[in-house]
Parts: sequence; C-alpha cells; structure tokens
Amino acid sequence: MKSKYLYSLCLLVSSTAFASDRSTVTFSLDNDGIFGVDQDYTNGLFLSYASSAIEPNWLTKPLSLSYWGASSLDKFEITLGHKMYTPSDIEADQPLTNDRPYAGFLHSEFNYISLNPQQAQRFNFTIGTTGENSLADKAQDIVHGITGSDDPQGWDYQIGNKVVGSVGYLSHFNLSRVRSIANSDFEISNVSEVNAGNFRSDLSTGLMFRWGTDLAGNMGAANIDNEVPFRPSMLGASNSGWFVFGGLEGRYRFNDITIEGDRPGIEQPENYPVTLENWQATAVLGVAWYNQSFGASLTTTMKTPDYKEAQTDIYGTGGLSLFAFF
Repeated sequence: MKSKYLYSLCLLVSSTAFASDRSTVTFSLDNDGIFGVDQDYTNGLFLSYASSAIEPNWLTKPLSLSYWGASSLDKFEITLGHKMYTPSDIEADQPLTNDRPYAGFLHSEFNYISLNPQQAQRFNFTIGTTGENSLADKAQDIVHGITGSDDPQGWDYQIGNKVVGSVGYLSHFNLSRVRSIANSDFEISNVSEVNAGNFRSDLSTGLMFRWGTDLAGNMGAANIDNEVPFRPSMLGASNSGWFVFGGLEGRYRFNDITIEGDRPGIEQPENYPVTLENWQATAVLGVAWYNQSFGASLTTTMKTPDYKEAQTDIYGTGGLSLFAFF
C-alpha cells in the first residue's frame, strides 16, 4: 500500500514539471442532432481557457487538495458558454402544453481545479443571463438557416430575462485502479457534485468506469453530465494518453430556472404547467485521446426527463471537444 502511494506521488511530481508550463484552450459542442431530434437540451457551445499549474496563495489554499496535506497540481479555468433548450415541436407558433419551455443561458464560469492521482476536484462559480439577453433565439435562427433545419417559431414564449448563477463543488475519488493489458489500467471512481443557486441547485453521485493509459494523470476529465461531459482542463499531470469511459449518476434537483422560470410572453402561464422532476439520472459513454500538443473527445449521453409532464422517457445528446496545450 505504501509503495502504491509513493508511486502516485512520484508520478505527479515528474509529470507536473511538464504540465506546469502548459495552459489549455478548449472548444466544446453538445447537440442532440446525433439522435435526429431537436428538443429539450438541444445545443451547447463552450470556449474555455485553463491556466498552467499555479501555486496556491492564502486565498485559494483552502480550495486546494494540498490544504489537506496531499500533493496537488492546481490551476484556474475561465469558460464562456451558451446553452439552449426547446420543446419537441419548434415549428409550433403557440405555447405547447406538457412540454419544456424555450430557454437560453449565456454564461461565464470561473473554476478552481486541484488534481491528484487519487482525487480530482473543482470549485465553480457560474453567472449568466436567461431570456432574450441570452441571444438563444438569434443563435438558433442563424444555425438552422445555415443547416437548412426547421425554423423555430416559439421563442416569444421563452423563459424571461433574469441574471442567474450558482456555486458548486465537484469531486472525482478513485475507488480502484488496477493494471490491465498493454500498459493500460482499469479504474472505478466515485463522482459527486453539489450546486446551489437560482439557476440550478442539486446533489448528485455516481460511478465512473475508465479503461486506458495514464489514468492517474488524467483523472477528472470525463464527467457524468449531458452538458459538457468532458473537461480537458482537468487533464493535469499527463503528457499523452487515451481512455474510454462510461458512467451512471443519480441526482436530486431542487430548482431549475429553465423549467420553472417565468414566461412573460404567455398571458396565462397556469394553463401551460411544467413541473420539475426532482429525481433524475444521467448516463455517459465516451472516448478521449491526446498527445503533448492537442487532443479530442467524443461522447454520447442519455438522461431521464427534467420535468414530470415529459412524453419521452429518455433524452440524448452527442458531444465533441477539441483542445490544445500551449
């Protein structure tokens, strides 16, 4: 047991020397077009920058795994993101009963990341806007005009303008990592997350299964989430590698403005009830590859409905991440 942790520590120290002079730039896309639909969480675009390794100061030290005596690689990340949610029939020019409201979310994320071969964690602060200020209606018009898709007709009934945000904590904790074939490893980890705010508040936990190379150096990059299921900023102390991953997570959601927010375009919103489904589940399956300069990931996700009136039992998206190290 002692040699196992000594090996992990040596691995972190040696690879940190390389990772410390790299920052990460990432472009990510989520879309449900892979399943031939345009509904629920239908599109997400994200551009992020993660710093090279930083030394925790008096303010950030409590956010670092080193605060608890562990060796860690720490960095910060800034993300600009745009998310879009629509009902199942975007050509309808009237509000739809028992269907998800139109909603857009234009936001910024500020993350503090701390990495160790046995644990990865992220503290998050997100702030943004819903409604017309999110520019979701204009964005979907442009994209559908380029792709020749159906014209959305119901953005007049979207969730209204409101400044929203949340704070959160995410943890990946290694439960077992064993040597497999061809210098690869197999890993089982627990992924748990808590978020609180007027955008969303929830508690979740689940299991992540990974098989590939250098799993001690890239722990935390794969997430059990249908929105941004892969985060290259958490590749930390790893020069190159590949892995396939799958995970299943259960969640209790307390509030969600994309479901429960005011819809000022509807004169009698009580005639179009949408009730948050508190208990939810998400599954993810994906593959990632990277070298010293760049990398990519492909994912597919499935989730249970976010609201009780949903007429579909399962919703799905596909995800693509392209990233480079500098």
